[in-house]
Amino acid sequence: MGSQNKPLLLAAFLFTVWTLSCASSIKTGFDVDPAADLSQYKMFAWVGPGPLTEAKAGTNTASFISPLDDQRIRSSVNRTLEKLGYWLAVPPDVPDMVVAYSVGSEDKVRVHQSPGRAVTVYPYGGQYRYGGWYSTSSVSVQQYREGTLSIELYDSKTEQAVWVGWASKRLSRSDDSRAVISEAVSKILQEFPSARGR
Repeated sequence: MGSQNKPLLLAAFLFTVWTLSCASSIKTGFDVDPAADLSQYKMFAWVGPGPLTEAKAGTNTASFISPLDDQRIRSSVNRTLEKLGYWLAVPPDVPDMVVAYSVGSEDKVRVHQSPGRAVTVYPYGGQYRYGGWYSTSSVSVQQYREGTLSIELYDSKTEQAVWVGWASKRLSRSDDSRAVISEAVSKILQEFPSARGR
């Protein structure tokens, strides 16, 4: 194999590894109300009957998620918040924060241009000789679907959002929804402050 091909093979290999890592990674982020005192919250409940439910109509969108995945999201959120020192309110307990979630998906296109090299060959005196090198490039286009899970925390008294976290992932038919949900919820809520040691 010519030495001039090695950089091309290395670039192709690195691009493949990068593409696969992007496909499997979960990107997260969060936003918080700077005026909210998160240290006051200790007990949570899921959005239920009342004005807040109307404001959050469509949170559990059946068109996007199955009842089983709905249960998995709720169970995973419950477990994660309890590990952080919060507890799920049981009537007649009155929670200080209310939890809701939303899901969605979006079709996306990734365009990647990678460098390449080629050489001109021309006949000279009955023999073929190499001409000058010139740069080329190859373009690959990938279509994929990205799913997003958002977890929203509201003050139960003011009914105002105090913290929102989200996770996005490139979706694949081979995804194990249980594993993806568990990882996404864990990564989202790792940004939420723990109630332990207050």
